[in-house]
Amino acid sequence: MENIIVPIKTIIVGVNHTTNEEFDYQIKELEALCEACELTVIDSLIQNMPTINNATYLGSGKLEELRNLVSLHQADLVVFLEELTFVQLRNIQEVVEIDIIDRTMLILEIFRKRARTKEALLQVEIANLKYKLPRLTGSYTDLSRLGGGGGGAGGARRGSGETKLEEDRRHIEKRISKAEKQLKEIVLARKNARKMRLTNEVKIVTFVGYTNAGKSSCINTLLEMFGEDMDKTVLVKDMLFATLETSSRKIKLPTNEEFIITDTVGFVSNLPHHLIESFKSTLEEVKEASLIVHVVDASNPYANLQIETTNQVLQSLEVKDVPVVYLFNKYDLVKNEIFLPHVSKDKINTSTITKQGFLELISYIKNKLFQDVISAKFLIPYDKGEVFSLFKEKAQIENFVFQDDGIFVVAKVSKYLYNLYSKYQIK
Repeated sequence: MENIIVPIKTIIVGVNHTTNEEFDYQIKELEALCEACELTVIDSLIQNMPTINNATYLGSGKLEELRNLVSLHQADLVVFLEELTFVQLRNIQEVVEIDIIDRTMLILEIFRKRARTKEALLQVEIANLKYKLPRLTGSYTDLSRLGGGGGGAGGARRGSGETKLEEDRRHIEKRISKAEKQLKEIVLARKNARKMRLTNEVKIVTFVGYTNAGKSSCINTLLEMFGEDMDKTVLVKDMLFATLETSSRKIKLPTNEEFIITDTVGFVSNLPHHLIESFKSTLEEVKEASLIVHVVDASNPYANLQIETTNQVLQSLEVKDVPVVYLFNKYDLVKNEIFLPHVSKDKINTSTITKQGFLELISYIKNKLFQDVISAKFLIPYDKGEVFSLFKEKAQIENFVFQDDGIFVVAKVSKYLYNLYSKYQIK
Protein backbone atom coordinates (compact mmCIF):
# COMPACT_ATOMS: atom_id res chain seq x y z
CA MET A 1 0.00 0.00 0.00
CA GLU A 2 1.38 3.41 -0.99
CA ASN A 3 2.11 6.02 1.66
CA ILE A 4 -0.41 8.85 1.53
CA ILE A 5 1.26 12.23 2.02
CA VAL A 6 -1.07 14.46 4.01
CA PRO A 7 -0.50 18.16 3.26
CA ILE A 8 0.61 20.38 6.14
CA LYS A 9 -2.06 23.08 6.11
CA THR A 10 -0.27 26.37 6.68
CA ILE A 11 -1.33 29.96 7.39
CA ILE A 12 1.19 32.75 6.76
CA VAL A 13 1.19 35.92 8.86
CA GLY A 14 2.90 39.27 8.36
CA VAL A 15 2.91 42.84 9.67
CA ASN A 16 3.22 45.51 6.99
CA HIS A 17 5.49 48.24 8.33
CA THR A 18 7.44 48.89 5.09
CA THR A 19 6.49 50.07 1.62
CA ASN A 20 3.60 48.21 0.01
CA GLU A 21 5.74 47.00 -2.91
CA GLU A 22 8.43 45.58 -0.62
CA PHE A 23 5.85 43.96 1.66
CA ASP A 24 3.94 42.34 -1.24
CA TYR A 25 7.24 40.93 -2.47
CA GLN A 26 8.11 39.56 0.98
CA ILE A 27 4.72 37.84 1.32
CA LYS A 28 4.97 36.25 -2.13
CA GLU A 29 8.49 35.09 -1.31
CA LEU A 30 7.27 33.60 1.98
CA GLU A 31 4.67 31.62 0.02
CA ALA A 32 7.42 30.38 -2.33
CA LEU A 33 9.58 29.39 0.66
CA CYS A 34 6.64 27.43 2.10
CA GLU A 35 6.22 25.67 -1.24
CA ALA A 36 9.94 24.85 -1.28
CA CYS A 37 9.45 23.26 2.14
CA GLU A 38 6.43 21.27 0.87
CA LEU A 39 3.92 23.20 3.00
CA THR A 40 0.43 23.93 1.68
CA VAL A 41 -0.50 27.59 2.21
CA ILE A 42 -4.27 27.79 2.70
CA ASP A 43 -4.67 31.37 3.95
CA SER A 44 -2.82 34.49 5.05
CA LEU A 45 -3.33 37.15 7.71
CA ILE A 46 -1.92 40.66 7.26
CA GLN A 47 -1.85 43.56 9.72
CA ASN A 48 -0.88 47.13 8.79
CA MET A 49 0.85 48.96 11.64
CA PRO A 50 4.03 51.02 12.01
CA THR A 51 5.86 48.59 14.34
CA ILE A 52 5.41 45.02 15.45
CA ASN A 53 4.12 44.16 18.93
CA ASN A 54 7.08 43.18 21.13
CA ALA A 55 5.02 40.69 23.11
CA THR A 56 2.81 39.04 20.48
CA TYR A 57 4.01 40.35 17.08
CA LEU A 58 0.36 41.07 16.13
CA GLY A 59 -2.11 43.31 17.95
CA SER A 60 -4.48 41.56 20.36
CA GLY A 61 -7.44 41.77 17.97
CA LYS A 62 -5.49 40.28 15.07
CA LEU A 63 -4.10 37.54 17.31
CA GLU A 64 -7.65 36.55 18.20
CA GLU A 65 -8.50 36.63 14.48
CA LEU A 66 -5.57 34.31 13.84
CA ARG A 67 -6.85 31.84 16.44
CA ASN A 68 -10.27 31.80 14.75
CA LEU A 69 -8.65 31.32 11.34
CA VAL A 70 -6.65 28.35 12.65
CA SER A 71 -9.82 26.80 14.03
CA LEU A 72 -11.79 27.48 10.83
CA HIS A 73 -9.21 25.81 8.56
CA GLN A 74 -8.12 23.15 11.07
CA ALA A 75 -4.60 24.38 10.25
CA ASP A 76 -1.44 22.53 11.29
CA LEU A 77 1.11 25.32 11.20
CA VAL A 78 1.45 29.12 11.25
CA VAL A 79 4.48 30.73 9.55
CA PHE A 80 5.45 34.30 10.48
CA LEU A 81 7.13 36.69 8.06
CA GLU A 82 9.76 37.93 10.52
CA GLU A 83 12.05 36.35 13.09
CA LEU A 84 10.25 35.93 16.39
CA THR A 85 11.73 36.29 19.87
CA PHE A 86 11.27 33.58 22.49
CA VAL A 87 8.65 35.76 24.24
CA GLN A 88 6.66 36.21 21.02
CA LEU A 89 6.88 32.50 20.21
CA ARG A 90 5.61 31.55 23.66
CA ASN A 91 2.80 34.11 23.81
CA ILE A 92 1.49 33.43 20.31
CA GLN A 93 1.55 29.67 20.80
CA GLU A 94 -0.45 29.96 24.01
CA VAL A 95 -3.23 31.61 21.99
CA VAL A 96 -3.24 29.65 18.71
CA GLU A 97 -2.32 26.28 20.31
CA ILE A 98 -0.66 24.78 17.23
CA ASP A 99 2.91 24.79 15.94
CA ILE A 100 4.31 28.16 14.90
CA ILE A 101 7.58 28.96 13.15
CA ASP A 102 9.11 32.09 11.69
CA ARG A 103 10.75 32.75 8.34
CA THR A 104 14.23 32.00 9.69
CA MET A 105 13.15 28.57 10.97
CA LEU A 106 11.55 27.90 7.58
CA ILE A 107 14.74 28.73 5.64
CA LEU A 108 16.85 26.67 8.06
CA GLU A 109 14.53 23.72 7.46
CA ILE A 110 14.80 24.11 3.66
CA PHE A 111 18.59 24.18 3.96
CA ARG A 112 18.49 21.09 6.20
CA LYS A 113 16.46 19.19 3.60
CA ARG A 114 18.67 20.28 0.68
CA ALA A 115 22.09 19.67 2.30
CA ARG A 116 23.94 16.75 0.72
CA THR A 117 27.69 17.15 1.22
CA LYS A 118 29.44 16.87 4.58
CA GLU A 119 30.31 20.57 4.40
CA ALA A 120 26.72 21.71 3.73
CA LEU A 121 25.36 19.42 6.46
CA LEU A 122 27.80 20.88 9.00
CA GLN A 123 27.06 24.46 7.91
CA VAL A 124 23.31 23.95 8.30
CA GLU A 125 23.71 22.18 11.64
CA ILE A 126 25.79 25.07 13.05
CA ALA A 127 23.29 27.69 11.84
CA ASN A 128 20.39 25.68 13.25
CA LEU A 129 21.98 25.20 16.65
CA LYS A 130 23.00 28.86 16.95
CA TYR A 131 19.43 29.89 16.18
CA LYS A 132 18.02 27.37 18.64
CA LEU A 133 20.36 28.25 21.52
CA PRO A 134 18.58 31.40 22.81
CA ARG A 135 15.17 29.71 22.42
CA LEU A 136 15.80 26.73 24.69
CA THR A 137 12.40 26.37 26.29
CA GLY A 138 10.66 23.82 24.09
CA SER A 139 8.96 26.45 21.92
CA TYR A 140 11.31 25.77 19.02
CA THR A 141 9.51 23.63 16.46
CA ASP A 142 11.44 20.93 14.64
CA LEU A 143 9.62 21.12 11.33
CA SER A 144 10.97 17.76 10.21
CA ARG A 145 8.82 16.11 12.92
CA LEU A 146 5.65 18.02 12.11
CA GLY A 147 2.73 15.79 11.13
CA GLY A 148 0.17 16.82 8.52
CA GLY A 149 -3.62 16.64 8.52
CA GLY A 150 -6.14 17.19 11.24
CA GLY A 151 -6.52 20.19 13.52
CA GLY A 152 -3.64 20.76 15.90
CA ALA A 153 -1.63 17.84 14.57
CA GLY A 154 1.61 19.04 16.06
CA GLY A 155 0.21 20.39 19.30
CA ALA A 156 1.88 23.04 21.43
CA ARG A 157 5.21 21.83 22.77
CA ARG A 158 6.28 22.88 26.23
CA GLY A 159 9.69 23.09 27.81
CA SER A 160 10.76 20.29 30.14
CA GLY A 161 11.75 22.54 33.04
CA GLU A 162 14.43 24.91 34.30
CA THR A 163 16.53 22.06 35.68
CA LYS A 164 17.14 20.70 32.17
CA LEU A 165 17.80 24.11 30.56
CA GLU A 166 21.51 24.38 31.41
CA GLU A 167 22.09 20.76 30.47
CA ASP A 168 20.48 21.37 27.06
CA ARG A 169 22.50 24.55 26.60
CA ARG A 170 25.79 22.79 27.33
CA HIS A 171 24.84 19.95 25.02
CA ILE A 172 24.11 22.35 22.13
CA GLU A 173 27.29 24.35 22.74
CA LYS A 174 29.32 21.11 22.58
CA ARG A 175 27.62 20.15 19.32
CA ILE A 176 28.37 23.59 17.84
CA SER A 177 32.02 23.35 18.92
CA LYS A 178 32.39 19.84 17.44
CA ALA A 179 30.70 20.80 14.14
CA GLU A 180 32.81 23.98 13.81
CA LYS A 181 35.99 21.96 14.34
CA GLN A 182 34.98 19.48 11.60
CA LEU A 183 34.03 22.35 9.28
CA LYS A 184 37.42 24.04 9.79
CA GLU A 185 39.17 20.89 8.52
CA ILE A 186 37.04 20.90 5.33
CA VAL A 187 37.58 24.67 4.91
CA LEU A 188 41.35 24.19 5.18
CA ALA A 189 41.29 21.57 2.41
CA ARG A 190 39.19 23.93 0.26
CA LYS A 191 41.66 26.78 0.87
CA ASN A 192 44.58 24.59 -0.17
CA ALA A 193 42.75 23.65 -3.39
CA ARG A 194 42.12 27.36 -4.09
CA LYS A 195 45.78 28.15 -3.43
CA MET A 196 46.81 25.51 -5.95
CA ARG A 197 44.48 27.02 -8.57
CA LEU A 198 45.90 30.50 -7.94
CA THR A 199 49.46 29.19 -8.20
CA ASN A 200 48.62 27.67 -11.58
CA GLU A 201 46.87 30.90 -12.61
CA VAL A 202 43.57 29.12 -13.24
CA LYS A 203 40.85 31.66 -14.07
CA ILE A 204 37.66 31.38 -11.97
CA VAL A 205 34.27 32.66 -13.15
CA THR A 206 31.80 32.62 -10.25
CA PHE A 207 28.04 32.77 -10.80
CA VAL A 208 26.04 34.54 -8.08
CA GLY A 209 22.47 35.73 -7.85
CA TYR A 210 19.11 35.47 -6.21
CA THR A 211 17.80 31.96 -5.67
CA ASN A 212 15.93 30.63 -8.71
CA ALA A 213 17.31 33.35 -11.01
CA GLY A 214 18.67 30.64 -13.32
CA LYS A 215 22.36 30.34 -12.36
CA SER A 216 22.46 26.56 -12.78
CA SER A 217 20.59 26.72 -16.11
CA CYS A 218 23.10 29.29 -17.40
CA ILE A 219 26.02 27.12 -16.33
CA ASN A 220 24.47 24.06 -18.00
CA THR A 221 24.00 26.06 -21.22
CA LEU A 222 27.71 26.92 -21.21
CA LEU A 223 28.57 23.28 -20.52
CA GLU A 224 26.41 22.18 -23.46
CA MET A 225 28.25 24.61 -25.72
CA PHE A 226 31.81 24.27 -24.45
CA GLY A 227 31.96 21.74 -21.60
CA GLU A 228 34.22 18.70 -21.74
CA ASP A 229 31.89 16.31 -19.92
CA MET A 230 28.12 16.58 -20.31
CA ASP A 231 27.64 14.10 -17.45
CA LYS A 232 28.69 16.93 -15.14
CA THR A 233 25.76 19.30 -15.58
CA VAL A 234 24.46 20.89 -12.36
CA LEU A 235 21.03 20.32 -10.83
CA VAL A 236 18.25 22.54 -12.15
CA LYS A 237 14.88 22.74 -10.43
CA ASP A 238 12.24 25.46 -10.47
CA MET A 239 12.20 26.18 -6.75
CA LEU A 240 13.99 28.27 -4.16
CA PHE A 241 17.30 26.83 -2.94
CA ALA A 242 17.19 23.80 -5.25
CA THR A 243 20.80 23.11 -4.32
CA LEU A 244 23.23 24.30 -1.65
CA GLU A 245 26.33 22.74 -3.12
CA THR A 246 29.09 24.80 -4.70
CA SER A 247 29.64 23.16 -8.08
CA SER A 248 32.79 23.69 -10.15
CA ARG A 249 33.08 22.79 -13.84
CA LYS A 250 35.79 23.31 -16.45
CA ILE A 251 35.19 25.13 -19.72
CA LYS A 252 37.67 24.79 -22.58
CA LEU A 253 37.16 27.02 -25.60
CA PRO A 254 38.04 25.99 -29.17
CA THR A 255 40.97 28.44 -28.97
CA ASN A 256 42.27 26.49 -25.92
CA GLU A 257 41.52 29.10 -23.24
CA GLU A 258 40.41 27.32 -20.08
CA PHE A 259 38.57 28.53 -17.01
CA ILE A 260 36.57 27.14 -14.11
CA ILE A 261 32.93 28.12 -13.58
CA THR A 262 31.52 27.83 -10.07
CA ASP A 263 27.92 27.91 -8.92
CA THR A 264 27.06 29.32 -5.49
CA VAL A 265 24.11 28.96 -3.14
CA GLY A 266 21.33 31.35 -4.16
CA PHE A 267 20.62 34.41 -2.04
CA VAL A 268 17.31 35.55 -0.62
CA SER A 269 16.16 38.73 1.10
CA ASN A 270 16.98 38.89 4.81
CA LEU A 271 18.98 35.67 4.65
CA PRO A 272 19.41 34.58 8.31
CA HIS A 273 22.75 35.90 9.58
CA HIS A 274 23.58 32.50 11.14
CA LEU A 275 23.35 30.98 7.67
CA ILE A 276 25.56 33.65 6.10
CA GLU A 277 28.12 33.11 8.86
CA SER A 278 28.00 29.31 8.48
CA PHE A 279 28.22 29.42 4.68
CA LYS A 280 30.97 32.06 4.62
CA SER A 281 33.61 29.40 4.03
CA THR A 282 31.78 28.33 0.86
CA LEU A 283 31.09 31.88 -0.26
CA GLU A 284 34.72 32.91 0.34
CA GLU A 285 35.45 31.61 -3.16
CA VAL A 286 33.57 34.61 -4.57
CA LYS A 287 36.30 36.91 -3.22
CA GLU A 288 38.97 35.07 -5.19
CA ALA A 289 37.06 34.93 -8.48
CA SER A 290 38.59 36.38 -11.64
CA LEU A 291 35.10 37.48 -12.72
CA ILE A 292 31.67 37.52 -11.06
CA VAL A 293 28.63 36.79 -13.24
CA HIS A 294 25.59 38.22 -11.45
CA VAL A 295 22.57 36.33 -12.82
CA VAL A 296 19.25 38.21 -12.67
CA ASP A 297 15.77 36.95 -13.55
CA ALA A 298 14.98 39.83 -15.92
CA SER A 299 11.33 38.76 -16.14
CA ASN A 300 10.77 39.07 -12.39
CA PRO A 301 8.86 42.24 -11.46
CA TYR A 302 10.99 42.49 -8.30
CA ALA A 303 14.33 42.13 -10.10
CA ASN A 304 15.65 45.43 -8.70
CA LEU A 305 15.06 44.25 -5.12
CA GLN A 306 16.75 40.92 -5.90
CA ILE A 307 19.80 42.68 -7.36
CA GLU A 308 20.01 44.86 -4.24
CA THR A 309 19.79 41.79 -1.98
CA THR A 310 22.58 39.96 -3.82
CA ASN A 311 24.81 43.04 -3.75
CA GLN A 312 24.20 43.44 0.00
CA VAL A 313 25.34 39.85 0.62
CA LEU A 314 28.45 40.39 -1.54
CA GLN A 315 29.15 43.55 0.44
CA SER A 316 28.80 41.67 3.73
CA LEU A 317 31.36 39.16 2.42
CA GLU A 318 33.70 42.11 1.66
CA VAL A 319 33.92 41.22 -2.02
CA LYS A 320 35.95 44.04 -3.59
CA ASP A 321 37.90 44.71 -6.77
CA VAL A 322 36.39 41.74 -8.63
CA PRO A 323 34.93 42.69 -12.03
CA VAL A 324 31.18 42.02 -12.38
CA VAL A 325 28.97 41.46 -15.41
CA TYR A 326 25.18 41.18 -15.11
CA LEU A 327 23.35 38.45 -17.00
CA PHE A 328 19.74 39.49 -17.55
CA ASN A 329 18.51 35.91 -17.81
CA LYS A 330 15.05 34.74 -19.00
CA TYR A 331 15.15 37.61 -21.48
CA ASP A 332 12.77 35.70 -23.77
CA LEU A 333 10.05 36.28 -21.13
CA VAL A 334 10.55 40.06 -20.99
CA LYS A 335 7.55 41.79 -22.57
CA ASN A 336 8.94 45.31 -22.62
CA GLU A 337 12.55 46.48 -22.18
CA ILE A 338 11.34 49.50 -20.24
CA PHE A 339 10.84 47.18 -17.24
CA LEU A 340 14.42 45.87 -17.27
CA PRO A 341 16.42 46.76 -14.14
CA HIS A 342 19.03 49.51 -14.33
CA VAL A 343 22.62 48.58 -13.43
CA SER A 344 25.84 50.58 -13.51
CA LYS A 345 28.08 47.74 -14.70
CA ASP A 346 28.24 45.75 -17.95
CA LYS A 347 25.21 43.64 -18.81
CA ILE A 348 24.30 40.89 -21.28
CA ASN A 349 20.76 39.71 -22.11
CA THR A 350 20.52 35.91 -22.09
CA SER A 351 17.99 33.13 -22.52
CA THR A 352 18.71 29.47 -21.78
CA ILE A 353 15.75 28.58 -24.03
CA THR A 354 16.88 30.43 -27.18
CA LYS A 355 20.61 30.41 -26.24
CA GLN A 356 20.66 34.17 -26.84
CA GLY A 357 23.62 36.02 -25.32
CA PHE A 358 25.88 33.08 -24.43
CA LEU A 359 28.35 33.57 -27.28
CA GLU A 360 28.47 37.22 -26.22
CA LEU A 361 29.17 36.07 -22.64
CA ILE A 362 32.04 33.85 -23.81
CA SER A 363 33.48 36.72 -25.84
CA TYR A 364 33.19 38.96 -22.77
CA ILE A 365 34.98 36.39 -20.57
CA LYS A 366 37.78 36.02 -23.14
CA ASN A 367 38.29 39.78 -23.33
CA LYS A 368 38.24 40.19 -19.56
CA LEU A 369 40.32 37.20 -18.49
CA PHE A 370 42.72 36.46 -21.33
CA GLN A 371 44.01 39.89 -22.28
CA ASP A 372 47.38 39.04 -20.77
CA VAL A 373 48.25 36.46 -23.47
CA ILE A 374 51.65 36.87 -25.09
CA SER A 375 52.39 36.20 -28.74
CA ALA A 376 55.80 34.57 -29.02
CA LYS A 377 57.99 32.21 -31.07
CA PHE A 378 59.50 29.10 -29.50
CA LEU A 379 61.95 26.40 -30.51
CA ILE A 380 61.11 23.27 -28.54
CA PRO A 381 63.74 20.46 -28.53
CA TYR A 382 62.51 17.08 -29.73
CA ASP A 383 63.34 15.52 -26.35
CA LYS A 384 60.83 17.98 -24.77
CA GLY A 385 57.83 16.67 -26.69
CA GLU A 386 55.67 17.04 -23.56
CA VAL A 387 56.10 20.85 -23.78
CA PHE A 388 54.78 20.85 -27.35
CA SER A 389 51.86 18.65 -26.24
CA LEU A 390 51.12 21.11 -23.44
CA PHE A 391 51.17 24.03 -25.88
CA LYS A 392 48.69 22.20 -28.12
CA GLU A 393 46.41 21.67 -25.14
CA LYS A 394 46.77 25.00 -23.32
CA ALA A 395 47.89 27.60 -25.86
CA GLN A 396 46.60 28.95 -29.15
CA ILE A 397 49.09 27.66 -31.72
CA GLU A 398 49.11 29.80 -34.85
CA ASN A 399 51.82 27.87 -36.73
CA PHE A 400 54.42 25.14 -36.14
CA VAL A 401 57.19 23.58 -38.25
CA PHE A 402 59.33 20.50 -37.61
CA GLN A 403 62.95 21.66 -38.09
CA ASP A 404 66.27 19.85 -37.74
CA ASP A 405 66.96 21.32 -34.29
CA GLY A 406 63.44 21.15 -32.87
CA ILE A 407 59.83 22.21 -33.32
CA PHE A 408 59.42 25.86 -34.30
CA VAL A 409 56.15 27.16 -32.77
CA VAL A 410 54.32 30.47 -33.11
CA ALA A 411 51.70 30.70 -30.37
CA LYS A 412 49.68 32.88 -28.03
CA VAL A 413 50.34 31.73 -24.48
CA SER A 414 49.35 32.84 -21.02
CA LYS A 415 51.86 34.70 -18.85
CA TYR A 416 52.09 31.57 -16.71
CA LEU A 417 53.10 29.35 -19.65
CA TYR A 418 55.35 32.06 -21.07
CA ASN A 419 57.28 32.39 -17.78
CA LEU A 420 57.44 28.61 -17.43
CA TYR A 421 58.96 27.98 -20.89
CA SER A 422 60.57 31.33 -21.76
CA LYS A 423 63.92 29.52 -22.13
CA TYR A 424 62.64 28.05 -25.39
CA GLN A 425 61.61 31.45 -26.77
CA ILE A 426 63.31 32.79 -29.87
CA LYS A 427 63.94 36.51 -29.28
